[in-house]
Amino acid sequence: MGYGEKGRVLLIPAMFIMLFIIFYAGHFLFDRSSDEPSRNESSGQIPEETGSPGNCSEVEEMPAVVYRHIDTEIDGHIQKIHMLEFNAGDERVKLKPVLSFDRIYGYEFLSEMARRHGAYAAVNGGFFYEYGYPSGMVVIDGELITASSGKYPVLVVSNGKAELKEINTEIRLESGKASVRADGINKMGSPGDLIVYTPAYGLDNRAKDENVTAIIEEGVVRDIGRFKGAVEIPGGGMLATIYGKDASEERFGFGIGDKVELVYSPFLGEDAQAYECGSWIVRNGEIVIGDADAWVGVLTNRDPRTAAGIKDDNTVVLITVDGRQPGYSTGMTGKELGRFLLSQGIKNAAMLDGGASTEMIAGGRIVNRPSFKGQERPLAGGIILQVAER
Repeated sequence: MGYGEKGRVLLIPAMFIMLFIIFYAGHFLFDRSSDEPSRNESSGQIPEETGSPGNCSEVEEMPAVVYRHIDTEIDGHIQKIHMLEFNAGDERVKLKPVLSFDRIYGYEFLSEMARRHGAYAAVNGGFFYEYGYPSGMVVIDGELITASSGKYPVLVVSNGKAELKEINTEIRLESGKASVRADGINKMGSPGDLIVYTPAYGLDNRAKDENVTAIIEEGVVRDIGRFKGAVEIPGGGMLATIYGKDASEERFGFGIGDKVELVYSPFLGEDAQAYECGSWIVRNGEIVIGDADAWVGVLTNRDPRTAAGIKDDNTVVLITVDGRQPGYSTGMTGKELGRFLLSQGIKNAAMLDGGASTEMIAGGRIVNRPSFKGQERPLAGGIILQVAER
């Protein structure tokens, strides 16, 4: 064997050794994947892994809103659960009730409401009467839209604190001359009632019978008159309407040119957001939901559910449970939902609307599977989460 042939024989193993060294060293020099945060560690992104809470890395802030998807089995039944969590004291997050088309009456897809308000997340709201009239209290950005029923807990977020509490609303018209109690706000009136109307009610007060109405613009009484039907609501003001043939403007206690302010008590705050729910599910750490409910109906059936709850550390939790879909997700009874909420550290929670209305949006997409063919149902309102960008 000549010198050239020996060199070629030695060169080939040397080349293999060199390639191995380059590959092995390159793995450490150029592969940074182990140092990069995963996608679900970023604020405002939906974790893709089932059950992942999206916790932060050491160099990132905690996400403003944490989304969790839990696949589990409860009492032998498959359940797909979706949860949104945020701390009410986190200035990056704003919980806010929304109404269809931003008015009291009507129905609209939750995705459209969320998109219009630039929401990061949303769930369906509570219960509604005919034509989409809210069943109880709604306060948006400190403005009273509808009064409480006094029968069910109200979810209140104000001044960085979250509460679930029962409220009895009193509404008054205050002027320098008098303080007059109103019988309601943004609702149909009966003879003898004094009702206040704001632009959230619609274009006019929908009055069909004789009435005396004060037209108030920018806090000043522009006119008081007797009408035989509807009166237009001024865009920057309100109406005060007394119904009935015997109605008298003397009941107002104020006149044209007087300054008038609408006040309500208990006052929830200038920045308050409030939404009346259905029955208590858990209260002070105990399951209090019964077997039936005036709004939900029978609670011993396993159905889709939506609920709002609060933890001791001021964390607000919005939760949906899919149901009526054999092999995918069964749904829960009221008491099963109560037990699950307690297992998550939620000691106070109330029912929102369920069934085909159960829906959750996170990161701009519907993350649950609504029970009606997986499609959205038009709703009268919802609860959204807006997340401020930094």
